[in-house]
Amino acid sequence: MLDMHNHSLPGIDDGSQDMETTLKMLKMAKADGISKIIVTPHYYKFNFENSYSDVIKLIEIVNYRAKEAGIDIHIMPGQEVFLDEFTLALYKEGIVGTLNNSKYMLVEMDPRKLGEEILDIIYELRVQGIVPIIAHPERYAFIQESLISLNYFIKEGCLFQVNAGSLLGKFGNKVEKTAFSLVNEGFCDFIASDAHSLGVRSPRIKESFDIITKKSAKIIDDISDNCRILLKDGDIVVNREIYREKKKMFGFFRR
Repeated sequence: MLDMHNHSLPGIDDGSQDMETTLKMLKMAKADGISKIIVTPHYYKFNFENSYSDVIKLIEIVNYRAKEAGIDIHIMPGQEVFLDEFTLALYKEGIVGTLNNSKYMLVEMDPRKLGEEILDIIYELRVQGIVPIIAHPERYAFIQESLISLNYFIKEGCLFQVNAGSLLGKFGNKVEKTAFSLVNEGFCDFIASDAHSLGVRSPRIKESFDIITKKSAKIIDDISDNCRILLKDGDIVVNREIYREKKKMFGFFRR
């Protein structure tokens, strides 16, 4: 399995704070069936300014230490980029980058409201050939309120990544309900751990896969295909219509 949203690099953001924790997280991920990780430390101007080149340098050290510790897992570069007025310039300068040097960029934004300026930034990234993957949309208040907000992203060709912990109810009922709504309605292209620690936000995704597989193995098959295509920098094709709110909605499964 691929975990494409993970904060296990040591001492670089709000994830792992030291190499010992990093190696324990990698060992835990491997035990969960994860063989590849794209590490995605935050890039947030004035808060976490981790350049793409710095991420690559640290990965080389971590891959060496993991091999030395007998942990058979492969780590690749990425970032979780906070969208703001600096994003486009930072990308052009090579300070922020994509998932494993592909066309896919993991992005996040202010969870409270969706501003028009965010949609402008996404449009400009698309002009540059970037496909934004919206990280943990289930956590955004404007999406919790109504999935109709997804249509702004759908029209720009964005993809969506749901956190495994959200599907397990680790972040409250509202987040869990929204996460399953995204899965039910076909707006979940990736599931990832968003791991920050060995505790609640740990590097595990298998349990969430198992829950969904019991109801629809095709969803997990599609997610697995998307992961393979991402690693090859291929074109992820989703036949997705805009969301239309239903008067009465029954998900085909609930947890």
